[in-house]
Amino acid sequence: MEDVYGKIDSLKAEQKEIMQDIRNLETRTTINEKDIATFNKQLEKISMNTTWILRIIISAITMKMNLLIF
Repeated sequence: MEDVYGKIDSLKAEQKEIMQDIRNLETRTTINEKDIATFNKQLEKISMNTTWILRIIISAITMKMNLLIF
């Protein structure tokens, strides 16, 4: 009978370890999701800046072409 109680205690300890591992994974997942959201915002800003840089370059080329033509 003590063998059964020993196994039960062992299973309870293992269950606690597994629950702690699950909590750790949930925490890490939450942190990763926040990091991904931050990266997405930064990529959006970079994309917007790239668009404006492209517009400025095209405008400069157009202005230069107009100056050469006229």
